[in-house]
Amino acid sequence: MTLKPNLRSTSNAEHGPIRIPRGWRVSGAMVLCVALLAFGASARADSADDSPSTAGMAGGKAGSDNMQLQVFLQRRFRLPSASDVEVGPRRTSPIPGLSVRTVKVHNDTGQSGVFVVYTDNSGKTAILSDVEVGSATPGPLHGLWTRPLRPANQAPDSTAKSELITDSPGKAILGTVIDLTKDPWGRISLNKVHLDDRATLGPDDAPVTIVEFGDLECPFCARAFSEIETLVNTTHKGQVRLIFKNFPLNIHPWAMQAAIASECVRRQNPKAFWSFADDIYRDQGAITPQNPRRRQRDRRQFNADLSCQRDRAGRAALGQDL
Repeated sequence: MTLKPNLRSTSNAEHGPIRIPRGWRVSGAMVLCVALLAFGASARADSADDSPSTAGMAGGKAGSDNMQLQVFLQRRFRLPSASDVEVGPRRTSPIPGLSVRTVKVHNDTGQSGVFVVYTDNSGKTAILSDVEVGSATPGPLHGLWTRPLRPANQAPDSTAKSELITDSPGKAILGTVIDLTKDPWGRISLNKVHLDDRATLGPDDAPVTIVEFGDLECPFCARAFSEIETLVNTTHKGQVRLIFKNFPLNIHPWAMQAAIASECVRRQNPKAFWSFADDIYRDQGAITPQNPRRRQRDRRQFNADLSCQRDRAGRAALGQDL
């Protein structure tokens, strides 16, 4: 999976989804197939563009604030360079205690997006939005007020395609609160995740580790699997360590059987796991809950796997740390 910024549907655990332009995409769509990045000390992402040009310093504190916000958003959106984020001048917000800036982001493929970022006076909290809320006027229903909602890149005098209806005429912001004091990468400590004795590609001392949680019956996981494996074996060979963890979902009738079978294969021959998983992903359309065991090509392997699949302790071990 090519690790490009997903500016369409990212989320914040405390404040819900961020509304972000629809034009952005992540190559190799994945549903419920999560990749956690653990950056080593030599990871390029930490040092590649930590600081934008010092030209913004001429504006004193305002320039420094803009630079900090620029770097934060570059990291949050996984953009390769801080220059991919253009932060406009600070303006007074209609909401007391908040200022507002227009932010433009783009990447090397020509994709771009426009956001509105509200920040408090302390510079510790921001609200990120791709929608500007207009002034309230009496609504179509008695006692209700309506406000026009326009994309941040749309002219203020253009026709709004949607409205926000409330029971009071106060001001409003539609967006997601983000803590500017926290790590913008959103990195997660893997200390509590069991990563030993799992299917692995790449050197143990690689600067980047990708932990892939995959469901062998998931078609989106199948698309991502081929892309990630290719990157690890070719484009970034020697620089990335890939660890695969089975994550069978209860909405897929044969996913658990496939996960147990793949773990049995790995225990017999760790290198064989990858070809087995590739075969399962490739043949998803022909597999049913009744025939997954017949997909195994080696009869001796089948007999050993059948014994493994009947091991209830093995089943528990498979899911105990997911």
